[in-house]
Amino acid sequence: MISAGVLPAFLCKGARMRRFKFTLDNGVTLNIMPPTLRMYYKELRTAENDAQLFGAVAHICNRNDENIEITEEYIIDNFTTDDFRRFMRELPSWIENERSANPNS
Repeated sequence: MISAGVLPAFLCKGARMRRFKFTLDNGVTLNIMPPTLRMYYKELRTAENDAQLFGAVAHICNRNDENIEITEEYIIDNFTTDDFRRFMRELPSWIENERSANPNS
């Protein structure tokens, strides 16, 4: 039920989806849209080898506001091992924090 005078974000004109802000060691900042359930649970969380893992991260990162094309090769060539480790730690943490901050989303 919607309270009087309060519209859900998807009904508000100009409402913007939350973003996961991630900055690589080389200074590139990506404002990434939240991953779909398929991206997160069926690709990232179930990756069984490096190629699947890099592909899943690229698929998630490719949905960025900067319109930078992120491919598996981009991940391999531009992410440092520190970047990759940080991304794998911070993305799930960000998702959990967003869920905790707004359990109805």
